[in-house]
Amino acid sequence: MEKIDSKRRKMLAGALLASVGIVPLEAEDEKSEMFYHLHYFKFKQEVSDAEIAEVMKELASLQHKIPVLKEFWVGKNVSPNGKGFQYGEVALFEKKEDLKIYDEHPEHRKMVKKIGPKLAGGISMDFVPMDSSEA
Repeated sequence: MEKIDSKRRKMLAGALLASVGIVPLEAEDEKSEMFYHLHYFKFKQEVSDAEIAEVMKELASLQHKIPVLKEFWVGKNVSPNGKGFQYGEVALFEKKEDLKIYDEHPEHRKMVKKIGPKLAGGISMDFVPMDSSEA
């Protein structure tokens, strides 16, 4: 349970930092170098809420289709400070190089082609969490 809570804390901290435009320093400790990828989605006005929910549910299914994804969360934005971004994703990888494998995976490419035309905008952030002793 403690390991999961630690992952959630790091994910939430990363999302918070990303929302204000801060990029954490990379941790020096190679043995604990998990790599996080965050992406926020802003859909065009003409895309219905039902269509958005359906495509986001399909995106969430990548967790079971792409082996380098160690953890993968997709969720609806409930923040009053969301700047128009309606959904977000957080992907956790063992190492930075796994992001490229994820990006090039056929299932991810298929989702990019499906979601891309529906988007009015998006933003990504990638980072290795800081060790708390560095703060």
